Amino acid sequence: MQHALPDHLTGTLLEGRYELGPRIARGGTATVYRAVDTRLERVVAVKLMHGHLAEDPAAADRFVREARAAARLSHPHVVSVLDQGHAPDGVPYLVMEHVEGSTLRDLLRRRGALPPGEALALLEPVLDGLAAAHRAGLVHRDVKPENVLIAGTGRVTVADFGLTRAVDQHTATGTVLGTVGYASPELVTGRRVDTRADVYSAGIVLFELLTGRRPFEGGPVAVARAHAEGAVPDLRTLDPGVPAGVARLVAHATARDPELRPPDAGRFLEELRTVRAGLRPAELDRLPAPRAVHGAPPGPPAARDSGPTTALDPDARTTTALDPAVAPTEALGPAAAPTEALGPAVTRTGVPRPPGAPAGAGAPAGSGLPPPAPLPRGSSDPWRPAIELRPSRPLHAAGTLALVALAVAAAAFLGWLLGSGPGGTVSVPDVRGAGPELAEQYLAGAGLDNVAVHETADPVAPAGTVLGTDPQAGATVRAAEQVVLLVSTGPERTTAPDVTGMTEEDARARLEDAGLTAGTGTAVPDDAAPGTVVGQHPEAGTAVAAGTAVDLAVSRGPRADTAPGVLGRPVDEAVQVLAEAGYTARIEESLGAPFGYVVAQTTDGAEVVLTVL
Repeated sequence: MQHALPDHLTGTLLEGRYELGPRIARGGTATVYRAVDTRLERVVAVKLMHGHLAEDPAAADRFVREARAAARLSHPHVVSVLDQGHAPDGVPYLVMEHVEGSTLRDLLRRRGALPPGEALALLEPVLDGLAAAHRAGLVHRDVKPENVLIAGTGRVTVADFGLTRAVDQHTATGTVLGTVGYASPELVTGRRVDTRADVYSAGIVLFELLTGRRPFEGGPVAVARAHAEGAVPDLRTLDPGVPAGVARLVAHATARDPELRPPDAGRFLEELRTVRAGLRPAELDRLPAPRAVHGAPPGPPAARDSGPTTALDPDARTTTALDPAVAPTEALGPAAAPTEALGPAVTRTGVPRPPGAPAGAGAPAGSGLPPPAPLPRGSSDPWRPAIELRPSRPLHAAGTLALVALAVAAAAFLGWLLGSGPGGTVSVPDVRGAGPELAEQYLAGAGLDNVAVHETADPVAPAGTVLGTDPQAGATVRAAEQVVLLVSTGPERTTAPDVTGMTEEDARARLEDAGLTAGTGTAVPDDAAPGTVVGQHPEAGTAVAAGTAVDLAVSRGPRADTAPGVLGRPVDEAVQVLAEAGYTARIEESLGAPFGYVVAQTTDGAEVVLTVL
């Protein structure tokens, strides 16, 4: 549903006729207002181009050209363009038919997936309107549910031909125009597009009407890559009950290779009507299956907290149970030496014991020596062992395990930090040609959230276009590292200087000093001395792009007191002779002027009236 919101332009009167009401939509190139045509007393929609885009002459001219192209479409399922003009600040606007109702997106939000009969019935008028555009040589390039309007009467129309281009004007660029969720593979890869791109987008819309979801979901970069490299899933993998003819219809329209799709919306419409005519009433009215989660077949709900846990670190390994046959020391690794029993030739006190002597024997028999007395610890007496075997200490083992666990946790954290965490590395995507908002979405999809914007003038790129990034596209950076978007502010602006009264040579030098060039120099009659500049375009004080050519009007001296006689001359030659003498000619044809010769002339000030036979 369109929600009307007032803003600072509400109440503005454009060219004394169109009174702007509340804002009802805002897009990448323009804002749409509900308005009143005070002359015809009717409600209309006014699409006003964004001011920063209107400062670029090329963008403004393109906006007007595309308005004229869209105005050529007169069809019940296409929103009509009624008028075109310029606001007081020079911003161009379009006046369009106002459709009171909602969009197809609103219907999808309310209903979700639709029965096949209803989905086909909704798409039929969309294809009918697109077919009219294709017959006129136009491609919409932004077919999506938001651009399909449903009036309260049930009439369905296609709106927003703001991205429309004539088929022979399409060129391959790095900019993805349109909405990436519905964009054709050739559009997202920068190849030349034609009417088959609209067929693909309409097929994606039909897919969503039947399933309640788009075939590819995720970040903009991932979705664009899926359209370019993947295949649209078979409808019956999501809902096995979808009629086979409907599934084939969607698959044909959404083929990745344009050569395998219907050539235009008219042919797609014929196929849709053929499929619908072949369906039984039960198939047309069949309710869609419950929406699958992430494309998986529907199943019983899982118990809470019963699902598997996915490791954050892809290199993480599951814990492996020890084999009962493996000794504990082997499980600890080579660094843990096994405990060895004392050899039979060594006593507890370290005194060699003869072979066969009973365990616990002290000095050799017959030595005459008493058993050694206990000595204090740390004694160097050879009878006391240098190292004593002591019983294990539980607290010491627990501390060792805690240190090991801490080391493992630190290693895991370091692995995350340098892997998928902020310290990990990613490749900077190429976002040249996109707008700043779309470019930031692409960067975020690549894992780069620390983005700054730096504006700079560019002689070619329109204002608001991303020129590149710092670091450049393809560079490997840390995820936490800042990436700077370089955004064009359009050509560098300068002010046209006043060169009237100068000689033509001095005027050209002054224009070059101001960063401009001298354009066409036209000789005109004037009381000023010959060779003096008496006029210029653009006028002095006008803000223009650097390098703009300024045309000059140069005096050739006063006009002759009397106009030269041109009777009997061909009309073209007569007009030229009069112009060189400083007179303008007004032509009056007699009997249709079959011969094209001047038969009479009358001078009226600086104008000469020529009668041509």
